[in-house]
Amino acid sequence: MKLLTFLGTGNYQPTSYVWGEKAYTTRFSPVAAYHFLQPGEIFLFLTKDAEPQGNELSQELPPQVLVHLKYIPLGKNESELWQIFSDVSDCVDPGDEIAFDVTHGLRHLPMLGLLAAAFLRAGFSVDLRAVLYGAFDVGRQVSPGQTPVFDLTPLLTLLEWAIAADRFNRTGDARYLSSLVGQRRKQMAEQAGGNHSLLEQVGRLNNLAGALTEISQALHLLRPDLAMSSVARLPDYIEKARPALVQSEGIEPFARLLDSIQTSYQPLAHPSPQQPETLRETLLAERRMVGWYIERELWVQAVSLAREWLLSWVMFQLGLTYLNRLENRQYVERTLGAEAEAFLNAKRNGQTHQSVFLRNLPELEQALSLWSSITKVRNDVDHAGKREDPADPKSLQENIKSLYEHLKNLPV
Repeated sequence: MKLLTFLGTGNYQPTSYVWGEKAYTTRFSPVAAYHFLQPGEIFLFLTKDAEPQGNELSQELPPQVLVHLKYIPLGKNESELWQIFSDVSDCVDPGDEIAFDVTHGLRHLPMLGLLAAAFLRAGFSVDLRAVLYGAFDVGRQVSPGQTPVFDLTPLLTLLEWAIAADRFNRTGDARYLSSLVGQRRKQMAEQAGGNHSLLEQVGRLNNLAGALTEISQALHLLRPDLAMSSVARLPDYIEKARPALVQSEGIEPFARLLDSIQTSYQPLAHPSPQQPETLRETLLAERRMVGWYIERELWVQAVSLAREWLLSWVMFQLGLTYLNRLENRQYVERTLGAEAEAFLNAKRNGQTHQSVFLRNLPELEQALSLWSSITKVRNDVDHAGKREDPADPKSLQENIKSLYEHLKNLPV
């Protein structure tokens, strides 16, 4: 294991560092951290001015310990802060077992160390054993002569929640949030023992995490009916899980995000999307889903669903009640294709199109033109641009947004 730590020019005083059941008296917190963790190597980051303290610290360690003195700038500007971060990162290899002691050094270094620890754990898959901080001022107030050592590793979870929240806000994908909830649920289950009341709360938390995963998978794999019905059940899962959210430590960030999550998903809710008597509400919710995809720049899902929505809209206007029946969709799709081609040919020749099968369809010409345009864009996207004149990404995005605006004008 590698211990990474900082050292400044301070007048460090002897104190008994206490971490759990362990205690060690020394002037230097990294020395106590060595005795707590027994690392094989220590990387000591310090400025040139702190070199005397670095030498004194090294002398307090057993001779077999490999100590690397790494000289860093003060961090007086952004460039120097990035240099320090780079110096710290260069000492770590993927898969390393590491620990930090962020007690000493300039005041901004503990924050930099904490952020570096978070980055290394996420980016290099290191095994982060601990992030230790000796709270000298707390010791003076509570127990003079002793300095409690806190492990700040749980605080890194807050950064993970921030990453998960950002991913949700950008993409609507709640699976990372759900994964963090699942980790906390496992901890609660281990702590519950035979407490049936607590185990019941753990189960409700598990149901909520499962619901969020189901919604995210349904949305990203284009299962609109499942997404709508799952979103409709979400408020009930949230309410049932609230007692566990209140009592569980470490899940507070998620509890604060719940209202935002529910607000984001709620326009997509529909409890029974396949029921014939609620087809209008289904179409409205599904059309909003197209806009939801566009807002999050999920262009493949947006254009694919937009084409299927237009087909369902035509079926609805024709009085068909089972919109998911394959033979019905195939028949209407063939009819739409033929009518759209005839409409475009007539338009090119300056003639008026006379519909055979869709003459009673409201906004007929707009619908036929939309079908041709949306099918072209969908095919370009879904067939990976395997054609002689594929559109560039920017044009595709603008076309998809424009097509959605036209879809919104169709009466439902």
